[in-house]
Amino acid sequence: MRRFDSLVHATPDGRWMSGRHDAGFRRLNDELDRAKISRACLVGLAGVVDHDYLMECARSAPGRFVPVAGVDPGRYADVDGSDATVDAVARAGFRALKLHPRLNGYDPLDPRCIATIREAARRGLVVFLDTLFRQRGRPTAHAADVVDRLANACPDVRMVLLHSGGAALMEVAEVARLHPGLMLDLSFTLLRYAGTSLDSDIRWTMRNLDQRVVIGSDMPEYTPADAFSRAEQLAEGLPVEKWTNIAHLNLDRLFPEPSAG
Repeated sequence: MRRFDSLVHATPDGRWMSGRHDAGFRRLNDELDRAKISRACLVGLAGVVDHDYLMECARSAPGRFVPVAGVDPGRYADVDGSDATVDAVARAGFRALKLHPRLNGYDPLDPRCIATIREAARRGLVVFLDTLFRQRGRPTAHAADVVDRLANACPDVRMVLLHSGGAALMEVAEVARLHPGLMLDLSFTLLRYAGTSLDSDIRWTMRNLDQRVVIGSDMPEYTPADAFSRAEQLAEGLPVEKWTNIAHLNLDRLFPEPSAG
């Protein structure tokens, strides 16, 4: 069975934000090989990894990586700032952009964020949205409510909901069920909450929304081998066609390989 990892990271010096992990590109490739991952989304973080480095990594292994640019709408002076930023990302060859409200310290419902999502949709780019929205010093709405508002404000977007809201997974899944452009990514949540009631929630989601679920490792937070091993445990008994969707086909549809598209 092919495997497509929805979320991996690498940094130029190998240092990771927590200081606990090796985020080097060589280690990333080694871990992908060890887990027999055929493709992966190499996702940037605004203010941590620059666009040139991401593209350099993606081009060094043709066909293996889908490059995803990290973007910070909080830096814009106004909503018009999204036009130039998204245009630059598209022209550079990125196929998606990543929004991380918690890391970059802005409200996910900020008009500048919404304008970025709308512009990405207009340009045909996929949006990766970190859905662990809680921040110190900035109250935020419940994850499912935030996703619901964004999906209705940006109905044409194709959006990967990174971590699927964490502990709010079931409610986020119910919102995603109503919006065909939303994809549920189980990275981090799979392993962070292992052994809790979320195990049952993940099984339900895999069984009932298999065409809307993808697996990621959030490497270097977790390894691809650990993430997919955990996912396979929770998917035990799932029909093979449903596991095929989750393991790679949903992402293959979202990011067709150039030779196939």
